[in-house]
Amino acid sequence: MSINWIEAALIGTGAIVGWASSRRLYRQSTRRAPSSEYLAGVNFLVKDQPDRAVEAFLRAVAVERDMVETQFALGALFRRRGEVDRAIRVHQDLIAREALEPGFREQASYALSQDYLRAGLYDRAETLLLELASGGHYQIAALHDLVGLYETEREWERAIQMHRELSRAAKPEQPAAIAHYFCELAELARAAGDLPAARAQLRLARKEQKKFARAALVRADVAVDMNETDLAVRLLRGVPLQSPALAGEVLSRLVRALRSSHRSAELPQVVSSLAANGPEVADALAHAAIVAGELDASALLELARAYVAREPTVAELVESLRPGEGPLPEAMLKRLCAALRRQALRAARFRCGECGFSSSNFFWQCPGCKHWDSQKPLSPSDLTAGRGGTVRPR
Repeated sequence: MSINWIEAALIGTGAIVGWASSRRLYRQSTRRAPSSEYLAGVNFLVKDQPDRAVEAFLRAVAVERDMVETQFALGALFRRRGEVDRAIRVHQDLIAREALEPGFREQASYALSQDYLRAGLYDRAETLLLELASGGHYQIAALHDLVGLYETEREWERAIQMHRELSRAAKPEQPAAIAHYFCELAELARAAGDLPAARAQLRLARKEQKKFARAALVRADVAVDMNETDLAVRLLRGVPLQSPALAGEVLSRLVRALRSSHRSAELPQVVSSLAANGPEVADALAHAAIVAGELDASALLELARAYVAREPTVAELVESLRPGEGPLPEAMLKRLCAALRRQALRAARFRCGECGFSSSNFFWQCPGCKHWDSQKPLSPSDLTAGRGGTVRPR
């Protein structure tokens, strides 16, 4: 098993820096140069030969147990190789040393927390990270890890608390995260049938982020549950203006809201008014209608007609099918849209703009890189050209 040369260089650099720090801190008691085995281990890392590096570091540790930097390099290598039990033992051994300098003890505690996270021992990792988050060199890193841990565990209240602490210590990378946490709590309350609690959580979400599209969508769901169709439609009208990429989420909710109240006849008028806000919104709605198979409404069918005529790859198909100069017949248009829908359903339909993770379902938080609001729908051109890729397993 190997690591790439960048990781190797980073580990090697960290090991050398650690050695320099160790020499400075222990100048009075340890004046010898690093062993040849230690230097050989660093050399193997730089050459991307981690297996031989491990062997060299193990020999170095066997000869000189006080070489703290070697222990750290060895522990990091074990973790990256998936040998988490061995990494845990290395870092526990460091922490158990009574004479270990406080800075190294803090480093060992953080390294051990990473071992526990990698091993899925979240309770143990949490204990160490909470201690580190109270202050010190690893405070911000520990806060980041705690936010990620609570997201993984779906402990949204604790994620909110920890994200607020992180915001006080540093600029957060994802400022909308807390609003999403409140929406997650609202979804849980709605699923439990507690609609007042869901509404309360959504008010907190909107307080965190003004004009927050997800809060409007979930509030529309709650409105439909409460038979407040007019409110649901009003909320949904505003979402594509904020984020056209969410047209698919809007369309499915519009159909549900109007059908549940026996007002499906209003769908063409609502869709037409939304499409009037610009070509980006109109195309997003058309794409969503094609993928959802919602083309019974004349307004949606006409949006799809205009959309496939503009899409570069699909437009060539339209021209090849068009009889003379007239418009594409309705039956032929529906068959084309049905083919596009089948193609979309067979492939990944969403892709993360941060890490490229592809999926057939929409996620507010990317399962790959854990960024919020990073997934975007793929267009028919992307799907036809094969740029959607395959769906990655969750």
